[in-house]
Amino acid sequence: MGLTVLKLTAAFLSGSVGVLSEGIHSFLDLVSASLAFFTVREAGKPADEDHPFGHGKIETLSSLFESLLLLLAAGLIIFEGIEQASHPKPLRYQGLAIATIFLSIAVSYIVYRHNRQASLVTESPALHVNSLHFLSDVVASFGVLLGLLILKFTGWIMIDAIMAFAVAIYILVVSAQGVRKAIYELSDRQLPTEEIARLKQIIDSFKDSDQGSMIEAHDLRTRKSGATRHLDFHLVCCGQMTVDESHEICDGIESKILGVFSDASVNIHVEPCEQQKTQCHLRCPIFKARKNVKSIENLRSV
Repeated sequence: MGLTVLKLTAAFLSGSVGVLSEGIHSFLDLVSASLAFFTVREAGKPADEDHPFGHGKIETLSSLFESLLLLLAAGLIIFEGIEQASHPKPLRYQGLAIATIFLSIAVSYIVYRHNRQASLVTESPALHVNSLHFLSDVVASFGVLLGLLILKFTGWIMIDAIMAFAVAIYILVVSAQGVRKAIYELSDRQLPTEEIARLKQIIDSFKDSDQGSMIEAHDLRTRKSGATRHLDFHLVCCGQMTVDESHEICDGIESKILGVFSDASVNIHVEPCEQQKTQCHLRCPIFKARKNVKSIENLRSV
């Protein structure tokens, strides 16, 4: 709050559209941080009767709103930049403007690092977008600071409007990326290719292994809601397995997936092998092993 007020005051006193753009940007950072504080708490609530899949989409909606706010900020900055370019005015209190932006860079970078680390730990979209707000503030402030220094030593007034346009373009790029990511999650797009490949690798590791035996898995479906990855698939097991045995394999797979994706919600549908069922005794080593175990158990019972 204090930094926002300082920037807007410096912009009013100096007449710099570049500093004004930073003031607008900082105000939106404040709004973003407030939203993130609320949405992270709400999204962390457990599933209930009205939200059986949890509250993760609240974070995604928040990140979309924050990204749209950035688009609005870019539009305001472009408008002020056009006004300054059309009617250039000399800047006053240049030392104050430079000191304010320098302080802004230091504070925004510290806050960015804090939010970035928190977003990596929690995989929170809201915190991720919030960290991008402060990163864009750092980059934009560097541009404005450069423009102010050039103006101070050369007197080239137009550089102020030019740097404001540069800040606006950068914000547009960052906000467009945020909007795209939020829309992907809201439309239940599948997880990134590398994550799906990792999931398939985990599942396939349970074929003929010491962790359990399953024949194959198919119909893997994935999506993300906030920080939670939702995935489900069909697991084909030998029809000779008991319910306990197949359930044990499911527990092993789920445990290993959660070891990689800690907030995942895993749903596994078990079904018996139907392919060439009449040839199981000839082709399937799992079937043969199960039959041998059952034969031995029958002999012991006799």
